[in-house]
Amino acid sequence: MSHSGLRPSGSRILGLLVVTVLIAPQARAELYKCQQPNGRIIYQQTACGGHADVEAFAVDIRGPDGSDGAASGQKYSIGSQAAQMRAERERLNGARLKARQASEAAARRAAADSDKEPDRAKCAKHRAEVAKWKEKVMKGYRTRTQKDYNDSKLAYHAALVDRYCD
Repeated sequence: MSHSGLRPSGSRILGLLVVTVLIAPQARAELYKCQQPNGRIIYQQTACGGHADVEAFAVDIRGPDGSDGAASGQKYSIGSQAAQMRAERERLNGARLKARQASEAAARRAAADSDKEPDRAKCAKHRAEVAKWKEKVMKGYRTRTQKDYNDSKLAYHAALVDRYCD
């Protein structure tokens, strides 16, 4: 069973490519002004039909300064758009980095300020937690996992006592 009808052969692809290359240079940006038999005027990119009066319409694409460039001066090529997007992404990344650095600096200042004066409420809370977890460790454990959990909780709250208490 042959599947040649489902998949184009190399010669068909090559033929389509050649036809496309030969037709592409003939494509032009032309605008036609066509007057219909009923008197209505339409503008279109293709030549008018045989029943309409044909008049080629010239479009002035010069910029305000008389150059042959675009009126806005903005380049619309893929390369220039990619460069603009890259520059915008770099600008945003720089702004995010500055914001993150400012936030981290503020957090460091806040941490430094909080280290100067012990927070009595936090200190009391963590001392109570240390006492609770010491009691659980002293009572024993059923499994190794439970012992490890109790020991890690005790170590965690002991570290917080060291941080918040004198």
